[in-house]
Amino acid sequence: MKIISKSSLFVFILLTFVSFTSILSNAKILSEDLPDWALLDPEKDGYEGTRTKTFYKYVNSLNIQPKISEVIVAVIDSGFDINHPDLKNNVWINETEVSGLEGVDDDNNGYVDDFYGWNFLGDAKYLSLEVAREYKKLNKLNTPASDPYFKKVKEKYEEEKIEISETYEGLKSTLKRFEQAEDILKRNNITTDPERLKILAEGLTGETKTAAMSILTLSMFLGLNIDDARMYTKMYEIKNKYLFDTTDTHLLIGDDPNDLFEKGYGNNNVMALEDESHGTHVAGIIAGNKDGIGQAPFAKLMFLRAVPNEGDERDKDIANAIRYAVDNGAHIINMSAGKYFSPNPEIVKDAIKYAESKNVLFVVSAGNESSDIEKVINYPVKFFIENNEMKFFDNLVVVGASSWMQNWDENKDPENYNLGYDLVANFSNYSGKVVDIFAPGLEINSTVPSGKYERISGTSMASPEVAGISAILKAYFPNLSAAQIKEAIMNSSRKYDNLKVKAGTGDVKVPFSSLSKSGGVIDMMNAYEYVKEKYGDTIN
Repeated sequence: MKIISKSSLFVFILLTFVSFTSILSNAKILSEDLPDWALLDPEKDGYEGTRTKTFYKYVNSLNIQPKISEVIVAVIDSGFDINHPDLKNNVWINETEVSGLEGVDDDNNGYVDDFYGWNFLGDAKYLSLEVAREYKKLNKLNTPASDPYFKKVKEKYEEEKIEISETYEGLKSTLKRFEQAEDILKRNNITTDPERLKILAEGLTGETKTAAMSILTLSMFLGLNIDDARMYTKMYEIKNKYLFDTTDTHLLIGDDPNDLFEKGYGNNNVMALEDESHGTHVAGIIAGNKDGIGQAPFAKLMFLRAVPNEGDERDKDIANAIRYAVDNGAHIINMSAGKYFSPNPEIVKDAIKYAESKNVLFVVSAGNESSDIEKVINYPVKFFIENNEMKFFDNLVVVGASSWMQNWDENKDPENYNLGYDLVANFSNYSGKVVDIFAPGLEINSTVPSGKYERISGTSMASPEVAGISAILKAYFPNLSAAQIKEAIMNSSRKYDNLKVKAGTGDVKVPFSSLSKSGGVIDMMNAYEYVKEKYGDTIN
């Protein structure tokens, strides 16, 4: 494990921090006049978007209408703001339950009053990491210290715990120094605004000059303000408190941990809890009813809360969520979450296979650790081994995150040279065998609770771009199978011949085409033309 001194932890974590589900890009590191670029056209607009706006302009010009008006996309995520002005008209409604008696399972699906989906986490907001749950379980079983799996779990558990704890302490210490700097400036009636401080700093002396330089370091080098620093400190306070919590998870949720096929636990409240914005953001990317935001603003969103605001999702909840989506009519499922330990991967694998058998597409994020996920396996399973061969699901699309530029030129933007963004977002996982395609995932603007919008980055944002485009294809070609949608998306991806990019944490550039199976970025216009050319009217 790489040990970082506490004095440098704050800088380190803000430059490299990634969670598996998303990167919270509150840091103002990129141009404030960046447009909502994800749906744009590189040839017309200069941004490497999905060309969805070009597609809509094309079909509208020819008065080509979708064949079905309601495509259902299930979103497995954290809680959702179903009352957001740009989402409320896209909420899937379980008509049988809404029109029936409250407190009664009117449709006999095992979930009482599941009006808009289901909350498999009950009142739990945070869960521990899966590695922490495994470590506790193995300790309870008195697993020998020499056991290879126990050694792996113990090592990762201790590594994660030390890293979170030291990062939290470093953040607290660093934040304290910056707050002291702010206080010194205020007491001396000196502005704390970084732009004005740039002008004043040279004329300051003593403690005021030191304080000014502290503020400028925070704002200019990291692109953050003190409120951002407080946010990250609070974030790590929560991580430090909950990710390694020894409380039995099922006590928070109210289920039987020994019954992996239990149904009906949790509750019907899919609304976001305090500080839960991830699910709302993902939902907006799929179907937000705002120009330049939602890929498929006509789609209906089925809300399945199964991913905690902090910590790792449970296999049982994910498997149940997938099956719920399939059984209740979803055409597409999006899951922008994942983890690196899974005690029961088979039940999730079986659920994906169940979706496959029912012709439901499952779109999942690749993860944000800058890793080759053929070598560093993450979950839910993206492939399985059968007769010593890698096997893949016909209905599963694994998505990496791309940016709006083909090449990052550090000479043109020296202040932001640390970002190192290329066509591949530098946090994105990749694999020429496991990742299927890349999609916009950097500084994506979308819905967050309380009717607001926010830019967030991560493969969590890339995955719903693909889910949304899949919904468009399903609407215009309703007879397309899940496998055919996947085929169309991959075979029509936008290629970048001879383009080399950085991947992972190294400095060596590799062909962009080598980082995914398709070798390209999803392109809505290309996908539509591919289906029309290959299948014609026979697929309508």
